[in-house]
Amino acid sequence: MYTFSKNVNRIQDVKTGVESEEKSDTFLKFALDPQTIGLLESEFVQEVLTVKATQIMPVPNKPSCILGILSRRRRVYWSIDLAMLLGLQPLDQHIRLYEVILTSVQELSLALIVPSILGVVRIPSDQLENDIFSIPSPLRPYLKGYFNEREQISYLLRAESILRSTILHS
Repeated sequence: MYTFSKNVNRIQDVKTGVESEEKSDTFLKFALDPQTIGLLESEFVQEVLTVKATQIMPVPNKPSCILGILSRRRRVYWSIDLAMLLGLQPLDQHIRLYEVILTSVQELSLALIVPSILGVVRIPSDQLENDIFSIPSPLRPYLKGYFNEREQISYLLRAESILRSTILHS
């Protein structure tokens, strides 16, 4: 049995009274499609929100993963169907509300559209698996690693790779 002290990174074993330090990181957890869970490091997430589909204005002659533009707090973001960009099952075209992750890396920003937001999680750093060669090939360029928890794999996405994707900048 474990109890957590105020500092979340310190865990105390109740039986032995021994305190140990566990390095963990904070991630935004979300669904990419019905079978796939994604994670983004919290440092790259600016905001998470739900918007009406009508708030995203379509832009012609762009790759199909670009749904359009979203205006938010005096900024304009390209809105991306993240699953489609990653080669997974695209969003249902009849959705009326979009779950949006506003993300930023240096000077680049995007609105990533996903089916659902699952919350914020803390995961110990030593649980990150870096062997991405066993992962389906369309995902590899965008992966930093993955976590396998109770037979459910969560893919840690590399925010920089998503924002700099050649698909978006062609």
